[in-house]
Amino acid sequence: MIRINLLPYRTERRKNQILQHLGWFFASLTVVIVTLAFVDIYGNEAMSDLKLEFSVLQAENKELKKNIGKIKDLDNLREDVERKLELVDELQQGRFESLTTLWALSELIPSNVWLSSFNDRAGALSIAGVGESNGAVASFMRALDQSPKFENISLLVISRQELGGVPIRSFSMTLKRLSEMPQDDKK
Repeated sequence: MIRINLLPYRTERRKNQILQHLGWFFASLTVVIVTLAFVDIYGNEAMSDLKLEFSVLQAENKELKKNIGKIKDLDNLREDVERKLELVDELQQGRFESLTTLWALSELIPSNVWLSSFNDRAGALSIAGVGESNGAVASFMRALDQSPKFENISLLVISRQELGGVPIRSFSMTLKRLSEMPQDDKK
């Protein structure tokens, strides 16, 4: 027996095609919306990670600025300490100059000459004292002049005085200490 389909199959096929296209459209739309949602969530997480990293970097930057300030303070302190150490070294170098000068003078003073004052200002010496005679003072000056430790010996004044009825010669002189005094014994 032959069957004849009286139903309009074209309309049914069109409906099925429309429903199929609508299904694909909604499925594509759902995929796009889900994809955009994932992209948005990922972007927000990446943004929050970047904000967190930015805040951490800002905190590190503040800490580094503090450390830079400390380093600058330490540099200033180091320069100050170095300057003070240089000053101490200069003082150490000149520490024994007056002592060695007095020692050298004591070696050169004749037994009939006595010093009453000694002034040392950066190697320029002023000496005042008394002697038994002009010859004793002259002998002292010659000994200073022949010494390799002193130069520019200049007698400022010599005058006659009496001390307990004994005539003496009061004198005052200037001389210059050589900056590097030779050392006889290095121990």
